[in-house]
Amino acid sequence: MRASFLFDPNKNSLFYLVLFLALAVLGLTAYDALNGHYSIVGSVASFLGLFVAFQSWKAADEASRNSDQAMQQMHQLTSETRQLAQETRQLVERSNVVEEQIQSAVVTISDATRELYKGFQPIMQRMAEFLEQAAGSEYLALLTDSAAIGTFYARHHRPELNQREMRALTDRIHDLLLDRARDSREFYLATLAADEAPETLPPTADQHGRLHHFVQGVWQQFHPDADTISPEYWEEHRAQHQATLRQLDDAFQTLSEHPEQRAAGLGVHQLVPVLPLQLLLRFDAEAKEPFRALVVFLGQYNLDKVAEARALQTTDPELVRTFISMFESLTSLDDHPGYQQLRRQFPL
Repeated sequence: MRASFLFDPNKNSLFYLVLFLALAVLGLTAYDALNGHYSIVGSVASFLGLFVAFQSWKAADEASRNSDQAMQQMHQLTSETRQLAQETRQLVERSNVVEEQIQSAVVTISDATRELYKGFQPIMQRMAEFLEQAAGSEYLALLTDSAAIGTFYARHHRPELNQREMRALTDRIHDLLLDRARDSREFYLATLAADEAPETLPPTADQHGRLHHFVQGVWQQFHPDADTISPEYWEEHRAQHQATLRQLDDAFQTLSEHPEQRAAGLGVHQLVPVLPLQLLLRFDAEAKEPFRALVVFLGQYNLDKVAEARALQTTDPELVRTFISMFESLTSLDDHPGYQQLRRQFPL
């Protein structure tokens, strides 16, 4: 609230000075009327007293004003301090949120990678475990070079592997493949083509198909001094591949666990034009972890890493869905009307 004119010494000092002088002059002119009883000295003393009192009042008011300003500054400083403290708390909260997000991302990455494997034999063991745990799956899809999974690597790997152990491991994977072809609601195996009609005469190596090119690349990594794979070894692997395909088809067709897939006009074997990596994909809504994928980072573009193959296992739903989309695209299943109907009926 603003002080009025009469009570503000910074505004009315001249007014009170004129008033004091007027009172003094009035006292002097009234000297005769009062028969000399009014003393000039008393008049001057009264004026001085009033003037000193006024100055004291002015000084007190000034001190009060300074005190009010100091209090206002303190209040403003307190408000700024409080605002600064609030901003600091907000910064700390945001930092905590960012830290939680980072931790969540780390956990997600950790969950996504789950386990990393290095070396051909450990990866083959994880494949066998994956197929064993995928019993009764709603959806099982495999992307690999050959249906005879691992047999060519095990036979020709350098340095040489224990053939008895590797034969037992590849036989186990073969048997598990047949089991999964029987009990999975949907079962798909995508491989490179092993046979193609020759487009030139006389026939060239291209007549053997894309699988031959892949096997040739693996062979040269293990045998850098050899120009081409021995026809004997190629025919051996080709025969294993085709025999496995026939067994898988028999297992799929002779049992009744696949009425939806058969009704959709979809068989077990799918061909892919390229093999960027190798995948084992599983979906089972009733499992503790419905989505699971085993990704082997070995394909046509990194055959120089065949001697030190690496793999990743994940149960992250979005990551597995991404791999499933890759599988559908490479096999052109996403363009098949029957497959599209299956996905509407059984969404993943």
